[in-house]
Amino acid sequence: MTISEKYKLLRPRISDGDLILFKGTGIVARTIRWFDSSYYSHIGVVVEKHGALFIVDSNGNGVQADRLSWRINSYKDKADFCIMKPLHDAQTINIHMNHLLKKSDEKWIKYDFKNGLKEMFNRKFKTKFKITLNDERDICSDFVSKYASSLGLVNIGFLDLPISFPQDYTRFMNGMNVMVINGI
Repeated sequence: MTISEKYKLLRPRISDGDLILFKGTGIVARTIRWFDSSYYSHIGVVVEKHGALFIVDSNGNGVQADRLSWRINSYKDKADFCIMKPLHDAQTINIHMNHLLKKSDEKWIKYDFKNGLKEMFNRKFKTKFKITLNDERDICSDFVSKYASSLGLVNIGFLDLPISFPQDYTRFMNGMNVMVINGI
């Protein structure tokens, strides 16, 4: 099944506040997966507006929103995704989504290539490069980390990470507060 076919199948189950994890097939995605020994290489948050789904994430262009269907179709056939659905009521999700989205409101958050590379080397080669976080720079997984933490989607070990990577959301998932939707 292609990623587009999977999306058509799962589209009715995706809603506002869901996390979406991607397995990309491009060079950057393969590099992230190799350094982190992971399956997933990207993460974002789904925003639903008037029945349309968008993904808000941090990527090479900074923090932005794109149509989720467009993003899905931009991936190659061997790409994959899964949904992490918060098991909270809509009001609670909305409160936490507002905090996440206000983080990037009225300022341009750039992609944090430097800290992302440092953490990749730290994980793969056990180096100890210092990670210095900055509110004006994020990688995709770090952008959504406070949202996931505040909803209890991840456990306490997640909070000890200097910077999170996409696969960390499954490694440190709190199964009591989130359901994974992966397909058939």
